[in-house]
Amino acid sequence: MKKWFLLLIASLVGYIAYEDLTVGTLPVSSKTPVVRENTGIPAYKVIKIKAGDTLLSIAEREQQGPLPVPIETLIRDFEKLNPEAKADALQIGKTYKIPVYEK
Repeated sequence: MKKWFLLLIASLVGYIAYEDLTVGTLPVSSKTPVVRENTGIPAYKVIKIKAGDTLLSIAEREQQGPLPVPIETLIRDFEKLNPEAKADALQIGKTYKIPVYEK
C-alpha cells in the first residue's frame, strides 16, 4: 500500500512538472508594449481593430482617459505611423500603430 501511495505522489509531481514546463502556470500578459523611436514619430502601440473601434475610441482607451493632444494631432501622427492607411477608414481585423502620448 505504501508503494502505491509513493507511486501516486511521484506521478502527480511528474504531471505537475510536465504541465508547468509545457503550458506554464503564469498568465500571459495582455498588455501591448509601447514602442518608442527617436525619429520624431511619437510612441505607439500596435493594436488589432475590432468591430466598432474608431481611432479616437482606441486612443482614449489606450490613454485611459481623454487625449492630451488635439484630434488633428492624433490623425496626423496616425497617418505618419501608418502611411498606407487613412484615419477614417480603419479595417476590422487589421493591425495599426496607434500613437500613445505622455500625460
